[in-house]
Amino acid sequence: MKRPIGLEAIIDYKLTKAIVELGIGILLVVALVRGPEAMAATVAQQVIDHASGAWALRAATLIVRSGTAAHVKLAAAVAIADSALSAFEGLALRAERWWAPWLVVVATGALIPVEIWELIRKPKPLRGVILVLNWLILIYLLRRALVEHRERIERQAGAAPE
Repeated sequence: MKRPIGLEAIIDYKLTKAIVELGIGILLVVALVRGPEAMAATVAQQVIDHASGAWALRAATLIVRSGTAAHVKLAAAVAIADSALSAFEGLALRAERWWAPWLVVVATGALIPVEIWELIRKPKPLRGVILVLNWLILIYLLRRALVEHRERIERQAGAAPE
């Protein structure tokens, strides 16, 4: 059976996100091994050397401030953990497990309050886009999960001996 385009897009998004986050997590682990403070200083210097404007100085300052071992450890752990969750969600959806849409609904829905808080606290266009995308995914998969649940119950009721 061919999957709906919306579901296929969500699967592709989850698996791509997992790969990108794993790559970021690995880079952060490498930074930990090589010395996060020195690596942050090098990256900040590259930003200043190759970009212009006040934003480059702000970005470089942020990179140096957040380049501590504690920050990098936390960021690496979060990136790798979220990568694993995204991969699990994408693969479960691809395998058409009945519980997969519910997993994505719960995992995505759990972060919506945090995203709203962050958007209120520091409004940025990208945060708004991410919030809208997560709402669309949440609504799409919730509707799909409810329809599939109803169909499964109807099939079971039809198969029950009378």
